[in-house]
Amino acid sequence: MLYERKNTSGRDLAFKVQNYLIELEGVRERKLTTTTVRSEQREGELWESIQFDAAFDINNSRSASGTVARGQNGEIAVSKSTLHSNVSSLFVAEALACLEATKLGIIIGFNSVTIMGDSKTIINKCKTEARDKSVLGAIMDDIQNNKTRFQKIVFRFIQRTENAKTHNLEKEALRKGEGSYLVGETREELNLGGR
Repeated sequence: MLYERKNTSGRDLAFKVQNYLIELEGVRERKLTTTTVRSEQREGELWESIQFDAAFDINNSRSASGTVARGQNGEIAVSKSTLHSNVSSLFVAEALACLEATKLGIIIGFNSVTIMGDSKTIINKCKTEARDKSVLGAIMDDIQNNKTRFQKIVFRFIQRTENAKTHNLEKEALRKGEGSYLVGETREELNLGGR
């Protein structure tokens, strides 16, 4: 048989056609998978969200956690900053901030929530069900226990640029040495409104 100006047997031609059909089926499966992921992301955007971040003072072994909770339409529901003492590292500070985010979600009464932070290590540890045997073990256990208080909870990594409000909130708390709890706004917005 002559195919593409080459002399090919019927068996080889059938093999090429079969491989081509398998390749097409693989492309179709990848397209379906991509569509499913996008619809889950859109659905996740409708949930309430809480962003967290931490500032760490290595000289005084203390940190500040900043959390900003947003409702389904993106408005700020609550902003909170908390001080922590006897903190050994930045990772512990970030884990404490994530724990504060889960506690805030429980207090507010969110059923489905996306917890977002700019610490990839902490987000990955929160996603896993395995017991953490590092220094963060007790904090991660508390986070895992808090996960059961939500109908659905998703942990998502975001860039520091997307976490600016939370970053400013915890930096200010560490600088002033006091925490805050504001309903419906951040201290930054409160200061802008007073001018």
